[in-house]
Amino acid sequence: MPGTVRVPGARPARSGVLHIGAGAFHRAHQAVYTDDTDWGITIAAPRSREVIDALAAQDGLYTVATLGPDGASVRVVGSIVDTLHLATETERAIGLVAAEDTHVVTLTVTEKAYRDPDGVPGLLARGLARRAEQSGAPVTILCCDNLPDNGETTRAAVEPLLDDRTRAWADKHVTFPSTMVDRIVPASTQATYDRAAEALGLADAAAVEAEPFSQWVIEDRFAGPRPEWDATFTGDVAGWERLKLRTLNGVHSTLAYLGALAGVETIGDALALPGARGFAERLIAEQIAPSFTPPDGQSTVAYGRSVLERFANPGIRHRCLQVAMDGSQKLPQRLFATIADLTAAGVRPELIALPLAAWIRFCAGRADDGASLPLDDPLAPVLRRSLADAGARPADLVDAILRVRQVVPEPVASNDELRQATAAWLADLDRHGAAQTLESL
Repeated sequence: MPGTVRVPGARPARSGVLHIGAGAFHRAHQAVYTDDTDWGITIAAPRSREVIDALAAQDGLYTVATLGPDGASVRVVGSIVDTLHLATETERAIGLVAAEDTHVVTLTVTEKAYRDPDGVPGLLARGLARRAEQSGAPVTILCCDNLPDNGETTRAAVEPLLDDRTRAWADKHVTFPSTMVDRIVPASTQATYDRAAEALGLADAAAVEAEPFSQWVIEDRFAGPRPEWDATFTGDVAGWERLKLRTLNGVHSTLAYLGALAGVETIGDALALPGARGFAERLIAEQIAPSFTPPDGQSTVAYGRSVLERFANPGIRHRCLQVAMDGSQKLPQRLFATIADLTAAGVRPELIALPLAAWIRFCAGRADDGASLPLDDPLAPVLRRSLADAGARPADLVDAILRVRQVVPEPVASNDELRQATAAWLADLDRHGAAQTLESL
């Protein structure tokens, strides 16, 4: 049961931060960090109005329940001071990107959004063009999505959409720092809302829940003012990005696909399968750790152990199917980048071929008990068609997926050792199922 409820003090009168993306992760991460400063946030929802309508009705206030092994603590967050809906208030959104008192634009719009020039990148480009026309103040665009070198990825998505005049202005007045964000935030459920109602004595339709751990590493390269976030500011985020993307996110996806095939609901349930924790520990030590150099003072293996403890937290019920979404967008940085570096280092990708095989089997749409599995992925038609055309042989199915160039890069796609290992694991999964395959390791 929740204990005491922490409530905000004096609330900011204006924002200073425009955030694009109204999902649970932002509300449990960046908005909490901002709540500890004297800055505020205008939060913009790209599509659905559900969250921002709930926030508007609640004067921007909502609760974050921190769920630990021994129970929950509840905090009311007051950093959101305004809301907008991009789909119906596009002109206002452009105006906010251009506004003198918008100093930082933060983003949590998922990996696939950066590939759509007509979406968020286009909005940012139009706002920057107007800001340049007005000879506006410098502004920082801060991506908080799970992408490698996410600042450069954001810049590369926006810059080609700028006219020459705006590009020249932006070169001097706009920066795109990289970040690493880390906190496990499951999708809100009825239990989330019930917990908030019990703690507050009133309904909270924007409530979220999260694990106790939270981390934010930010490249200290701001064009203008920034909030005094209690984050780690550094000159190099790359090592932190790889540590998190490969170790936490990579293992998260691995457990999600194996767990979904085995018919369990949550990541914690998947980790509890016989053999799963041992496999995850070997995967981290033997395949992930040799693929990169972690930041100074950090151990990939020790970080991996802490990650597995976080996954095992019984208070966090992160559903396998939620983590399994958008695999074609997530796995290039969570899995294939690791395989590429192992290939370059001459390390056989034996163990890391199992999560690839699990994803291929997941894409085929059936759990080990025959239950249907949803493929919620922008490339779902391509993936399903590739598998359908390949037939039934594991080696052919692996080849079909490795040929999908939107997902699998060279030299990963032409790695014969990876192909053979993945086909062998896929045959094991077909014959024995995920649970027995893990138990036999």
